[in-house]
Amino acid sequence: MSDGLSIQGTLSETTVPSLFRTMIRSGETGALSVAAAHRHDSIYFSRGKVVSATTTDADLGLAEVLLRSGDLDIRQYQLAHDRVVPSRRIGSVLLELGFLGTEGLLNSEESRVSNIVMDVLSYRSGDYTIDFADEFPQEVVALSIDTERLVLSGVQRINHWSLIRRGIGRMTRLLRQSTGADARIYGLELQEEESHIYSLVAEPQKVQSICDRSYLSNFKTCRTLLALMTVNLIDEGETSDVDDQRASAQSELEIESLVERYNVAFQTLFAIVFQEVGDHTWDFMDRVVRHVSPETMPYLSGISMTNEGRIDFDQLFNNLISSGTLDHADVVNSILNEILVGWIVETRDEFGERLEAAVAQVVEPLKKP
Repeated sequence: MSDGLSIQGTLSETTVPSLFRTMIRSGETGALSVAAAHRHDSIYFSRGKVVSATTTDADLGLAEVLLRSGDLDIRQYQLAHDRVVPSRRIGSVLLELGFLGTEGLLNSEESRVSNIVMDVLSYRSGDYTIDFADEFPQEVVALSIDTERLVLSGVQRINHWSLIRRGIGRMTRLLRQSTGADARIYGLELQEEESHIYSLVAEPQKVQSICDRSYLSNFKTCRTLLALMTVNLIDEGETSDVDDQRASAQSELEIESLVERYNVAFQTLFAIVFQEVGDHTWDFMDRVVRHVSPETMPYLSGISMTNEGRIDFDQLFNNLISSGTLDHADVVNSILNEILVGWIVETRDEFGERLEAAVAQVVEPLKKP
């Protein structure tokens, strides 16, 4: 990724564990920010490792974490907050007052960051932004955090099946131990359940087969699979061609960004047509999809465009991997443009020139690189 690149999207099209997986696997440096209804969080990565996190949640401030753990009493908490000013952070005040030593401050910061990360991993809705940069804001203090263990523990706290199901994908999806994973697990101290699931994918196995063979419940099996996938101990079960695909010039995140650009256009076109024909828009979309070539249709397997015309990126990417194609970026470009042509042709056939200017305005930004 080039310095200064920014990618935006919505969690209706991906999951936070998926975003973490890509950042970790690619060794990226930058900030993943997630804006949910109740708060805004930023997770900072350096070469694929979590090094810090911030949040607008007042209950996850440093002093609040220390108060909850019992390392501060209410008198110390109040005194420290009374001395905080914009130019002085709460950590500096706690050190100055002698309520905390340097080692204690670092440990407390790590605890605070861990709590934020664990919360963010379970988000099901909201918007995200990934800003790639070599430097962080001055107030961000980089810590040495065991990212893999933190993420494993965070995903294992997820209790939403809808989120786990989206992360796992199809029950026929093939999974296997990632190349070089055996050398990494010794430093991770996998829990018993994690080691059990990891052992089941020594050879490529379908998710359903893993569930059948596991002594854990299907829910816990899938959740543990998702945790191991997020830290890249488990990967797609196809041949080494998958590694070649993912090492191509355009990374998974760049392709996701491209899909999101088109999704914005599709959603806008959907809104334009909906204003004209209301609920008949879904019939209109059926006609749009008919413009997709027979060669392209398999890539859209399992994808419904009933979500305001948007394409489910996770399902699309899974279909790409399963197909064995090497040219992910070219194929996605072709798919998106075929769908776009369908929108343009059907809009012109249905409404004539009346909506031509509005459609042109939507399509024009897609012509820019």
